[in-house]
Amino acid sequence: MAIVTATRGYEVLPGVVPPDAVDRTLRHLHLDLVRNGAPADTLGGWLWSAHWFPHLKWDEEVVGLLEHVPEELRSGELCDPQILLQPPDSSEDLELTPHVDQEPDWADGRPYLRILGVALSPNRHSNGGLVVWPLDGSEPVAVELDPGDVVVMDPNLPHSSGLNREGAIRYAAYFRFLTPA
Repeated sequence: MAIVTATRGYEVLPGVVPPDAVDRTLRHLHLDLVRNGAPADTLGGWLWSAHWFPHLKWDEEVVGLLEHVPEELRSGELCDPQILLQPPDSSEDLELTPHVDQEPDWADGRPYLRILGVALSPNRHSNGGLVVWPLDGSEPVAVELDPGDVVVMDPNLPHSSGLNREGAIRYAAYFRFLTPA
């Protein structure tokens, strides 16, 4: 399946993950907070690493989101899932800096095949949603996603979270697939 266009490097698949699967994942995250709390030093570490709830990343409620994604997009070796939350940004003067994901050391030089992002809440320009620098060299684009939408990204696509100017936290889960060993 040639989902990712060679010129842009990303494609949005609307409504792939059903609302009940999105809700199940959010409930799982929120119940963990209720049951276990989150001290400031833990939250600070999660914020700066952009990996929230690392102890939940392999739980069925998170990985189960992939059951709804077309099978051909799930090929390859699944790396550690990433749960991403973006609270409101406090600075007005932050500049976005794009990055390209680097394969883990244990991959032994095997490249990523693709990156999949699942929106768990609305992802908009105003709440710090995904911004991409298209591979065709055009201007950066804020990728608008509704809960359950999936963004498929070329692993060479420069991207970044935007700046969250709203009062709510933005939620997403990202899955990276390596070339099989």
